[in-house]
Amino acid sequence: MPPNEIFSIKDLINQAGEEQEIQYGTSEARLRIDLRIEDIGLWKSHHNKNPDNNNILLACESNSGELAETTLTWVVGAAIRSALVEGTAQARDLLKNLGVSEELVDLASEHCPGLGGKAVWAFHLERHGWLTATPVES
Repeated sequence: MPPNEIFSIKDLINQAGEEQEIQYGTSEARLRIDLRIEDIGLWKSHHNKNPDNNNILLACESNSGELAETTLTWVVGAAIRSALVEGTAQARDLLKNLGVSEELVDLASEHCPGLGGKAVWAFHLERHGWLTATPVES
């Protein structure tokens, strides 16, 4: 199913099947869409406790200062930051500013339906450099 035909988290979960994840890219630049119910629930819980109209949640190295002064990290929960972006271009710029490679940003913008729109996505980098995206709401 092409990304523009995926309308909900449920559709993504159905596409992933028992694997509960979908991966795109190469071994060096890989996007992993995490669809484990418990992981979605953790991000959703954080989002519900901080009900601003933000549409991106980010695992960052620092919880203080401007968002642009930190980087995306693999330490999920260390410093969850959120942002409101308008459109895929702003989402791309934000991820790049947080240290995500161009290739990973391209994969995210292509395979995360609703990114920068009404969908809420959570991102973190894994230790080996893969980008993990978790749909929180759509």
